[in-house]
Amino acid sequence: MASIALQNIRKTYAGDVTAIHDLNLTIEDSELLVLVGPSGCGKSTLLRMIAGLESISGGTISIDEVIVNDKEPAERDIAMVFQNYALYPHMTVRQNLEYGLKNRGTARGEIDRRIANAAQILEISAFLDRKPRQLSGGQRQRVAMGRAIVREPKAFLFDEPLSNLDAKLRGQMRIEIRRLQRALKTTSVYVTHDQLEAMTLADRLVVMNGGHIEQVGKPIELYDRPATLFVAGFIGSPPMNLMPVTHLAALTGINLPANLSKQVDIIGFRPDQIVTSDGAETGDALQLSGIVELIEQVGGESHIYVRIGGLDKPLVTVLQGRPSLNEGDTLRFTVPYANLHYFNQQSGCRID
Repeated sequence: MASIALQNIRKTYAGDVTAIHDLNLTIEDSELLVLVGPSGCGKSTLLRMIAGLESISGGTISIDEVIVNDKEPAERDIAMVFQNYALYPHMTVRQNLEYGLKNRGTARGEIDRRIANAAQILEISAFLDRKPRQLSGGQRQRVAMGRAIVREPKAFLFDEPLSNLDAKLRGQMRIEIRRLQRALKTTSVYVTHDQLEAMTLADRLVVMNGGHIEQVGKPIELYDRPATLFVAGFIGSPPMNLMPVTHLAALTGINLPANLSKQVDIIGFRPDQIVTSDGAETGDALQLSGIVELIEQVGGESHIYVRIGGLDKPLVTVLQGRPSLNEGDTLRFTVPYANLHYFNQQSGCRID
């Protein structure tokens, strides 16, 4: 177990293309930190730099307070779990688990102890004599994690390990990874583009965009108080509704407090924080109405897309159950002022 410190990390490729811009981040001892963001944001590049698989152009990386910039991957005492499992197909599960340990000259008794421990934790004891082709996708991913566990490293690095699994298996493996990390208390960095994975797994969440960190915090903090327009639109499914103040003022006559009126260009609200209404006046709430354009029934809730005159795209509301609505109906709803979020468009930052 160890902390990982990234100080002024920069990655530049030929042609003056910068993938990571002077990034600073500390992963605490025993923490599970998740890097999330769209394709090309730099999250996988950053993970590979920590692992030593990608060189850095500037800054320092420290693991357990030791600078590892010039250390080879094998010297950093980390273990990676990949998207494609990276198992040897001609070897049994047991042989896959022990391969790295044998290469390091680990004693036979210690190898057996570590394999037995990992197999018990991951519930793969019955598969030790099988080849990878005889296993399901979920079982292969457990073996890949087992190969990392037997290393007993200072840190785990997960590079989108669940991307090849179907939705049901991804849900099961999310639970297993979280349970495993809590049991082992090993510092872990996890990369994903799936915000559901990110929200449910992370002790802390890092949202990246264009090689920069947009926001770091507990998942619920990023959901409740997004620091930027990017985070507001990225975290949450469906994402936050964002409307220009000028358009909203014309529709509703909303008046912003004097200390905000010159700074705020965009107002946002979460789709699940609206209240349907019958059109009666409601104090301390924004009142809106529009035409239902699309209804998505998602199990126990419904996503209602509402077209409000003049907006480029419909607003989204989330209602519990199956409301008595049809496409083309008028939906009236309110948003309590306490649930509104204010942003400055030029800076992209939250205004409080």
